[in-house]
Amino acid sequence: MTNYITKEGLKELNDELKNIIEVKLPQVLDAINKALKEGDLSENAALDSSKLERDNLVAREGEIRDILKGYEIIEESSAKGSKTIKIGSHVKIQYSQDNSVFDLFIVGSSESDATAGKISNESPLAEAILGKKEGDKAQVTLNNNVVEVVIKEILA
Repeated sequence: MTNYITKEGLKELNDELKNIIEVKLPQVLDAINKALKEGDLSENAALDSSKLERDNLVAREGEIRDILKGYEIIEESSAKGSKTIKIGSHVKIQYSQDNSVFDLFIVGSSESDATAGKISNESPLAEAILGKKEGDKAQVTLNNNVVEVVIKEILA
């Protein structure tokens, strides 16, 4: 499966990977070594906490490496001026049921952040609106409810 990612997202992933390898893992390994020297390993909360943090960092490192194995850069410039919504598009949609309007940026799954208006191209909403034009309507199932959205504007 191809991981779609913006140039900015690629830089952020590479920076995060570097930080894990060069800063965070060495710190947590140092904390583990210190905790091991404290003696009683059966009730060593610092050791348990550090091991959990190490495991989480190693897992995240693996996730990032997997993403970086097969990615395709989203050329944001190719989405600009497009008449249809595609990965990399910035769109304004309106929910028909309450007329609320949202700006969304369609990105790859590794960059999705709903609080920042970045939705994964694999999300039900993105799948429903990909390929649509301004003025088109789409139906999407969210939380077991079918919701209609209107594409108000393709911003970029």
